[in-house]
Amino acid sequence: MADNTAFALGLITSALQWIFVMLSWVLTTYLGRRTIYVYGQFINCGFLVALGIAASVGMSNAASNAQASLGLIVSVLFCLGPAPASWVIIGETPSVRLRPLTTGIGRGAYYLVNIPCIFLSSYMLNSDKWNLGGKSGYVWAGTALFCSVMSWLFIPEMKHRSFREIDILFKRHVPARKWKQTVVELNDDE
Repeated sequence: MADNTAFALGLITSALQWIFVMLSWVLTTYLGRRTIYVYGQFINCGFLVALGIAASVGMSNAASNAQASLGLIVSVLFCLGPAPASWVIIGETPSVRLRPLTTGIGRGAYYLVNIPCIFLSSYMLNSDKWNLGGKSGYVWAGTALFCSVMSWLFIPEMKHRSFREIDILFKRHVPARKWKQTVVELNDDE
């Protein structure tokens, strides 16, 4: 791919990410945090596998363009779903008293995990190291699938829940998948 095409694709990706983050604000309100996060990850997992397949079919102009397009799609869809939804989830999940501590620990853990990922990405993409290129989509699809399953199991839907209701549901140990249909009465206090 020519340098000017790659640069233009990078600008288009940044503009679309900006638009999709703003679109996620609307979707979060109507679809819910868990829905956007979990299904966004599953969809991205599929596109990451497609990226790996596009890189596996051989070297051609079409394969290169497919990889670039799929990389753009993965990046933009991540900005529509999991990326912005994670900030909403981390702001609503902890109890009010522990929110600053929980948020700090969560962000710290994110950065600790992110450092090896950045390091590994450079090894996967560089031709003088592992030279996986687009086949690294398979690796990231594996991690995306793992994270999708974990989020489906453990992230509750907090749409239309007050902080009091969220605290009550956590104290009751309601499984994440059952939060949506669990009723918390006005006079419940635990």
